[in-house]
Parts: sequence; C-alpha cells; structure tokens
Amino acid sequence: MTEWELKRRNMRRYNLTAHIYESRYSVEQEEKIEAVLENLELRRKCSILDIGCGTGLLFPHLQNSSHLIVGLDSSKEMLEKAEHVKKHLENVHLILADADHTPLLSNSFDQVFAITLLQNMPNRNRTLQEAKRVMKPNAKLVATGLTSHFTKEAFSTLFIRARFNTSLIEPGDKSRFHIAICEKGKPKIDPC
Repeated sequence: MTEWELKRRNMRRYNLTAHIYESRYSVEQEEKIEAVLENLELRRKCSILDIGCGTGLLFPHLQNSSHLIVGLDSSKEMLEKAEHVKKHLENVHLILADADHTPLLSNSFDQVFAITLLQNMPNRNRTLQEAKRVMKPNAKLVATGLTSHFTKEAFSTLFIRARFNTSLIEPGDKSRFHIAICEKGKPKIDPC
C-alpha cells in the first residue's frame, strides 16, 4: 500500500468514526493530555499548533496559555466536530491539511502538539521534519505514541533520527502511551 493510500484509508476511517470518536476515546485522550501538561511548562501567550487535532479535545486545555491555537487535521468530519469546541474559544483556527505538507510558514509556532498522531503516519520522519519546519528556534514538540505501536526504544529512535533533543516521559507502569518532549537541535536522548 502506498503512503497516499494509507493516508486516504485513515482519512476515511476518521471521517466515518468522527461522530463517535469522543464517546469512544475521550477518556483515553484526556489522560494523555493531562500527562503531557503535567510535564510541560507552557509559556504564556504562545502560538500553538495541534497536528492531528481531531475533535479539538486539546483546545480548552490550552486556551489560557496561548494567543493563537491552530488545529490541523486531514479529516473533514473530525474538524467539523472541532468546530463545535472552537465556537466557545476566541483564538482557535482550524485547517484541513495533511500533517506532512502543512500550508504554514516556517518558524511560526512556539509549541507543537502531536497527540496520538505518529502511529497513523506512513513516513514518521517526514511528519517530524514538517513539525520541525514550522517550529520557532526555541519551540517544543510534544508527541505521544501508543505502546501498542511503539516500544520505548522505537519511539525514542524516531526523534533521534529526526535530530531532536528529546526527553521521554513514561506516565506509569500501566500506561498505554509514551510521551516525548522535543526541541530542535543535535540529537541527545534523556532516558526516564
């Protein structure tokens, strides 16, 4: 299967399941968001990109920390659900686009989130390079990956190959996800 065929399959799957996504996954997604935010110091009034934003579950958590939140997703139906969240927030903008080819300027964001995105991407290095491109020089990328898709070593290797300075955080022994907090620069890994 080509990269584009895999991406189209994922788009169709998320378009078909958007109406039940939150009832099925909101508890798990909220757990990831809380774990991420516990381990991250957000600068006040920063610009944030949420790649693979889905239904916008992250937006309310970031509202007071940012002057701009851009949610990007390749699923039109997921973005329509995110539109309902956006109505209650002043600084959120939504973009229908591919995570590997964003229509965004380089060096634009202080913070980039990729919550449960990478396991859906056929060329993860390309996705990480695109995230790096839109990050400001001192920006951070926060990514999560499901343990069912990545071992700890495989997850950390993604960021090393993409040449990020990376700290891995394991939320707990029974956690079903890994967290990586990354900065641009020469690769170094800080094991947890």
